[in-house]
Amino acid sequence: LHDHHGPSLTCWLANLKDPSGRLARWALRLQEYDITISYKSGKKHQDADSLSRNPIEDGTISEEIGALSTILNLGQEQRKDSEISNTIQSCQESKKSNRSDLPLIDGTLYKRNFDPSAKRWLPVIPKHLRLDIVRHFHDAPTAGHLGFIKTYDRLRKRFYWPGLYRSVRNYVMHCKECQRRKPIPQKPPGHLMPMPAVEAPFHRVGVDLLGRFPKSLGGNKWIIVCTDYLTRYAITKSLPSADAPEVSKFMVEEIILKHGAPRTIITDRGQVFQSKLIFEINRLCNVDHRMTTAYHPQTNGLTERFNKTLADMLSMYVDVEQRNWDQILP
Repeated sequence: LHDHHGPSLTCWLANLKDPSGRLARWALRLQEYDITISYKSGKKHQDADSLSRNPIEDGTISEEIGALSTILNLGQEQRKDSEISNTIQSCQESKKSNRSDLPLIDGTLYKRNFDPSAKRWLPVIPKHLRLDIVRHFHDAPTAGHLGFIKTYDRLRKRFYWPGLYRSVRNYVMHCKECQRRKPIPQKPPGHLMPMPAVEAPFHRVGVDLLGRFPKSLGGNKWIIVCTDYLTRYAITKSLPSADAPEVSKFMVEEIILKHGAPRTIITDRGQVFQSKLIFEINRLCNVDHRMTTAYHPQTNGLTERFNKTLADMLSMYVDVEQRNWDQILP
């Protein structure tokens, strides 16, 4: 058996003395075969070397989302559904049968929506497009594999079909990625002590560091998160280090200069948040810096809960080597 990787892999493993743990199991597995492993350079081993490499795909080919690409021809797609086609046919034959809640507009059947927060007329989606639409609004990187309530709320404001609630619930409940990566949230025992209401956006913010992550291709290892306690608006940024200059630069450029100096900042008791540089920024901007109780992250619960949501979303789309997480960071 010839190996072009040299003595660093299988050749080294076959000649390893006193292996232990996983290496021992690998060595025992190799001993089941009557073979001798020898090194052969890759130039002389091109037949097996080419088979062991992943094919290079054409990067110019873009993946097409079938359901959304046919949304412009929704009228034609509706006529492929027998139930919707019968409704359209009845509307075309008689004006009296054209119900006010199911109008036919430009050859496309719509459903009237009475929710003021959504569109007034929702397109009726045929059966063969429903699964692709739900998949796009749940699995796509812009969707983030969020839970049932948020996924359903985004869909009900844009589309209509009978049993939309049940379709979204069943899909999210049986999502393999969500089942494998998302733990069941547990409510902490005891009574909650809510903070006083905030009067205006960015009057009270929470700041926290998330990491350390594997070093990305851009050289980043940390994520800093800022959440507004009134609007729940979140700001994230990847950082190469979690030292005071990087954190203070984020606070000045992303918070103070863009949204104004907050009245209150809530952080944990990390050394970076107790540095002199952070103290001077808060003093000059007249910011009340409040730190959480030791070993009690629930004090800054809004930020901590967003950290969990952000980590779950990143885990769905990060590559195998986990080095592109800063590129997909929202």
